[in-house]
Amino acid sequence: MEFSQRGLICSCSFAACPYMFLSSDLRPACRALSLALLLATPVGSHAARPEEEMQVKVTRQGDVVTAHAQFAVPVSARQAYAVLTDYDHMTEFLADLDESRILSRTEDSMLVRQAGKVRFGWFSIPFDYVRRVELFPGTRLVSHVVSGSVKQGDVTTSLQALNGQTVVTYDSKATMGYWLPFGIGDAAIASRIRKDLESLRLEMLRRKQSAGAGD
Repeated sequence: MEFSQRGLICSCSFAACPYMFLSSDLRPACRALSLALLLATPVGSHAARPEEEMQVKVTRQGDVVTAHAQFAVPVSARQAYAVLTDYDHMTEFLADLDESRILSRTEDSMLVRQAGKVRFGWFSIPFDYVRRVELFPGTRLVSHVVSGSVKQGDVTTSLQALNGQTVVTYDSKATMGYWLPFGIGDAAIASRIRKDLESLRLEMLRRKQSAGAGD
């Protein structure tokens, strides 16, 4: 799937797409979750929502999951980058996070701890991990999980100024500790990525409005 330059490609650097990286001891719960999602989804229902304009694709090969997402936001690259790296305040605008804080920082990297629960309606799955984030101010973030409940997670988030907007590109690759049924698992993951991206986009717009249109 190719994304047009008018959009944004997302790889979930902000929260490591925790719903993709759950441990094998949650396999029975995830089977039950997938069945619940299937039964709860009205056949043929499709109401247009703003987040549906974002392009999100999830694919699996064996136990390796890749995610690609794309959207554009009418803010500067500097404003977008500030939101994506504001780990100490990320719980204020990403609902799945209960804790997010910077453990240490150098000129070009951060060590970040994040914890929370992935919520699918009444069902939730906890996560807790530490990731190292390499910083390329205003253009790119590259992060790798170094410890915690995530088995493996590598994320690159890129930003590009284009026609008065910022194109955000997210690419994620993870090794899962369990299998989700084909189709249901991919759709559920893509839905959660889309929801988090929309939350990030709204926070970028809110901060632009607060700062004034002169930025």
